[in-house]
Formats: sequence, structure tokens, C-alpha cells
Amino acid sequence: MHCVSPRPYQDREPAVKSLSTGTTSVLVPDAGNMRSIEDTIIIDEILTGAIEAATTSLRLGIGDDAAIFDPPAGRELLLTTDQVIEGTHFLPDLHPAQALGHKCLARGLSDIAAMGGEPRCFLLSLCLPAWVTPAWRRRFFKGLFRLSRAVNLPLAGGDIARGGHFGADVTVVGSVRRGRALLRGRAKAGDTLYVSGRLGGSALGFERLQTTGRTRGAAVRRHLYPEPRLALGRFLAEELRIRAAMDLSDGLSTDLGRFLAASHAGATIHARQIPRFRGASLDQALHGGEDYELLFAAPPNRNVPDTFDGLELTAIGTIRKGKALVLETGADDHPLQRGGFQHFESSNQTRATMSEEGVSRES
Repeated sequence: MHCVSPRPYQDREPAVKSLSTGTTSVLVPDAGNMRSIEDTIIIDEILTGAIEAATTSLRLGIGDDAAIFDPPAGRELLLTTDQVIEGTHFLPDLHPAQALGHKCLARGLSDIAAMGGEPRCFLLSLCLPAWVTPAWRRRFFKGLFRLSRAVNLPLAGGDIARGGHFGADVTVVGSVRRGRALLRGRAKAGDTLYVSGRLGGSALGFERLQTTGRTRGAAVRRHLYPEPRLALGRFLAEELRIRAAMDLSDGLSTDLGRFLAASHAGATIHARQIPRFRGASLDQALHGGEDYELLFAAPPNRNVPDTFDGLELTAIGTIRKGKALVLETGADDHPLQRGGFQHFESSNQTRATMSEEGVSRES
């Protein structure tokens, strides 16, 4: 395995041209070890795309055996990691490389948003199979680092390796004001349940992507390029003083079930109040997954606005005592079954879309 944190440029062996033909790489010595020219090129691509640390918290980033991070005074650290595995979380022939790079980082950023935090730096580990071409790899890095620049997030280090299938592991380090983190287990009976944005767009987009192969359109873009709700998360934690939240990665029905289990509570939600992405069905809004919107519970005395920076905040139900999760449809009330993936429940389920904790669509 080869560390993404190499020695500074001036200390490296000079590049040797025209020594790699096809899939055969010529090895050159580097700090007593053998490193292929192709690996050096990959590391150079990573270093070119990564931004410089813009905060004193990351005291030492790429360039040593480990990074040094000094937490800001009065804040607690947030740590989250997500894997993306070929054939399990994405389909190489369907999902564009640039979109995959974006989503690999967006997933971790969404976790930080759900905790009400601010991202500080991230680590990237890659397993690269033979089918990954230089052009595909550059597009992947373009999507990844475009998002990192948008949120001013420096790369602190990581690792690269060879393998039979593509794999990416992204660890995001964040921070939140001490005692202000949003947790799943803090919802109370009487709280109102809210969701941000509109649900079902990613599931609809994935359906259209499968059917047409086209990457255009609002729904398809919603699937390929999710937007972590970082500003909203901080607003909920610091301004509204909300206690409980999580991001919606595996579908409202599944994630709300986890949310309620952590809070030892039940809930009633109203089908007509669930905000749906244009063209999405109720089933997609409830079970589709990968919307990466925020679900949160607000006490009755909180004045939750209708919108935040143009993003809708919609009340969909109420936290209740007990453990039942009930969907009210207007005609009758019935238990809402989890429609997203149940972690390791069945070996016959495969993931066609990328989600945080499980498969969001069965195939």
C-alpha cells in the first residue's frame, strides 16, 4: 500500500519518462522502497487537486507519516467515515466518475451537517483496479476536489492501493461547539418532526438514469450530485438550539425508524405533508434514499421558519410516546414499514445507489 502523504516534492525521486507501457509500470526507488511511476503520477494528481489548509487547526497535513490536527478551543471533534465499493455502492458503467468523486465526499459532509458541525479536513484512501484509466481517475478527482474547494476542506492524507475492485474510503473530520452536537437520541414526545428540501428526487433520478442513461435533468443531478446541508445543520444547532437530527441517506422510512429507536420514542407522520421532489412518487419519497436532506425534531417552543436560505423546512409529523411509527394517509392509519435496506438482512439484496448505512434500492 502506498501512502497519499509522500515526502515534499523536492525530496522525491525525479520522474522518469516513457518507462511505463500499457499496464506495465517500471518501479523506481523511493526512500528505500519501490514505487511505480504510475503511483507517483496518481499522488501528484491528488496533490494538485487538494487545497492548502486554510485553518490553523490542521497544523500538519500532507507531507509526513501522519497529520496533526489541533481542535479549536471550545469545540468537540466529529469523526465520520464512509466507504464506496464498486458493484455495491455504484455501477461503473452507469455512474460518471466526476459524480462519484463528488458523492464520495458529500456523504461524509452530510454526516457532519447532521451533527450541526463544520468540516475541518478529510482523509482519502483508494483501491484502484486495472480498469481505472488515467482519464477516469482525473474526472473522479475533479468531482472530489471541486466539492472540497467549495466547502474549503483540505485533504490531510490517506492511502492508495491496487485491487480487483474500485474502493474509496473517505474520513471527514469536523468540529462542533461543545455541547451543541445534534444527536439522534434527543427527540422527545411532543416534538414536531421536520425534513428539509423535497424527498424522492434521488430515487427518481436513479430510475431515469437507468432507463435513459442520460445524466441531465434535475432529478438525475439530484442523484449524482447531492448537496450536504452544512449551513442548515449549523443553523439548527447554533441558532434554533435543536437537539435531535440526522441525515436521510437510506430513505425516510428506514432512517426515521433509526432516529426513533435512538430516542426510545414513536411518531405519527402524515403522507400528505411529506414534501416530494417534482415527479417523485410517495413510495420514492418514503423509501428511495440518498436524498441527504436533514430530518430533525423541534420542541413546540421553537419557531422553525418555513425556509432557510431558500430551502424548504416542512413539518411532517409528531414524536409520540411508545415505539410505533404510524403513517397517516387520510383514509386510515397504519404502521410504516421500513422500505430501505436493512443492514446485512439479505445476501440477495444489492445496492444500486450509494447510501450511508445500507442499500437504498433493491435490484
